[in-house]
Amino acid sequence: MNQDVYMKSFLDIPEEIYMEKFTPMEERLKNTNIEEAFQKLKQTVEIKDFEKYFNSLIKIKKHEKDMIIITHGENHRAIIIREYFDLIKKIFEVSNIIIVAQAI
Repeated sequence: MNQDVYMKSFLDIPEEIYMEKFTPMEERLKNTNIEEAFQKLKQTVEIKDFEKYFNSLIKIKKHEKDMIIITHGENHRAIIIREYFDLIKKIFEVSNIIIVAQAI
């Protein structure tokens, strides 16, 4: 296959497909039942760590005493488990947390 034809077909993206800017977790949690706890977490950890590990989360959901957190990488998952697991349990008042890394 000719390289120019390949590049044209590779870059010829339909209008229906577009990219949206990532919305920080803090903004996505406004007016939710865990917004207050998330703000308390922000006040408790260093701001650079909050931005790196928590405001960049893909998803965080709480149901009663259970929580699921989805990170965008295994490194962030491991650091959250190692450094912040007990803090998250205390602040969000949960007893079970599942933390997973999104596979790409």
